[in-house]
Amino acid sequence: MQAWHQQNLLDPSFPFALFFSEKTQFPPHWHGEMEIVYVLEGEAKVGLNNQVYSLNQHDIFLIGSGQVHHFPLQTDACTLIFIQFGLAFFDSYSAIMSDRRLTHPLLSRSGRWGTEEADLHHLMENQIQAIIKEYEEKMEGYQIALKARLYDLFLLLLRHAPMERYSPEEKRNHLNRLQRLEKVFEFVEERMEARITVTDAARVANFSVFHFTRFFKAATGMTFGDYLKDFRIKKAEWYLSSTEDSITEIALKAGFNSVQSFDRVFKELRGCSPKMYRNAIFVKN
Repeated sequence: MQAWHQQNLLDPSFPFALFFSEKTQFPPHWHGEMEIVYVLEGEAKVGLNNQVYSLNQHDIFLIGSGQVHHFPLQTDACTLIFIQFGLAFFDSYSAIMSDRRLTHPLLSRSGRWGTEEADLHHLMENQIQAIIKEYEEKMEGYQIALKARLYDLFLLLLRHAPMERYSPEEKRNHLNRLQRLEKVFEFVEERMEARITVTDAARVANFSVFHFTRFFKAATGMTFGDYLKDFRIKKAEWYLSSTEDSITEIALKAGFNSVQSFDRVFKELRGCSPKMYRNAIFVKN
């Protein structure tokens, strides 16, 4: 389970994915694909760079290529639809989108930043609903229909979504930030079972502890300590649901020095014990 630069997410021959999720939670990460989040039911939170957005039912959230984002644990019931697609779909226009950033990634029916937002939301929601219908029914030629709807979505973004062009310096700084983060996230993955300190992470990123602390919070929206706990628990969730390892074995594999500390942090972040979480998975399946 990698939680930094997600690579090769989609089939190169048809770089598209759609999936539903309830109570989504995922640590900071990024990928080359663009992602659209649509709130089908309930309310949700999404972190983008260093800001957390609150989403209501029917809201649309846009995540650009290479943007660091995360999903805090959703405390209330919600159903989210994720649509991911590679910019390679759009040939030479992909470079145009890669050189720009979305200034207002959250679109709502109410039009918080003007009537243009409400109009864009309406047009995009129609396309999203058409994509969901085609994907679920999978009638003959559905991939052609999906590609057509994705072109319509991309055109709406290109023409109407509020965006700013990166300056050459901003582009360099953005890429440098992602490279430093990737080194840190790789370090955490490789040393998951060992003790990891903020000093270790700062050294990997080639920063002093002071500058690394500020850098990490600005880039991800959370402290390194919170990220580390979140990532360890996400790793533990995978072991709990996918293996028959004992709770003690999972605690050690996820980097906790005792079952007690593992149990405490798991309850803090998930609201239940590891054993209760595993039992709920088995009952559901």
